[in-house]
Amino acid sequence: MKGAELARRRKFDYEILRDMRCPSFDFEAYRTGGDLERRANRVTDAQAGSAGRYRLKLRIPTLIGPGKWAQETIIGVNVDVADYPRAEPATWVISHPVPWSPHFRAGSPVCIGEEFWQAREGHVTLGHLVVHIARMLNWDEKGRGGGYVGWNAKAIEYHQTHYGGRPLDSALVYPVLPSWLYGEPDDDQPFEIITHQRPR
Repeated sequence: MKGAELARRRKFDYEILRDMRCPSFDFEAYRTGGDLERRANRVTDAQAGSAGRYRLKLRIPTLIGPGKWAQETIIGVNVDVADYPRAEPATWVISHPVPWSPHFRAGSPVCIGEEFWQAREGHVTLGHLVVHIARMLNWDEKGRGGGYVGWNAKAIEYHQTHYGGRPLDSALVYPVLPSWLYGEPDDDQPFEIITHQRPR
């Protein structure tokens, strides 16, 4: 994607995130990494086509250690990657401490899974990414399958022992994709990760 087409895609992503703002989600958009770090020159609605970096704020209570909690997590997103949106955006955790989970590690990308973005070859949006990360923070992710340990086997063991594989908060209200994206009310998320078995 180049030029005007990329600007349209960036505007589309921005508008989805804008219409997803809710008690559990908010965001800021910037043109450059420097602007994001300084939180300066925030992109406005009228400049949405120039948004290249995002600061996603997820107010999802999550574990940061055995029995220890953070009430929100800040995630950085960079869509200025080669072949976006076919290639997944760069992601990292801005807030500290980092969530205690197999999907998050200081100084590393968020482990969103190949089956989430790459397998969809660009037919996925930043709005879907927000919902996916929210589910990961609540230990309510679908699709990785048994045996996955990611970056933190101890966290998985703790979660299994204390929550029996259930979400941290089964009543949590997630951010919702805007109804206009599908042309109908979005009471139930139509986007679900399906695990595919690869032939051996």
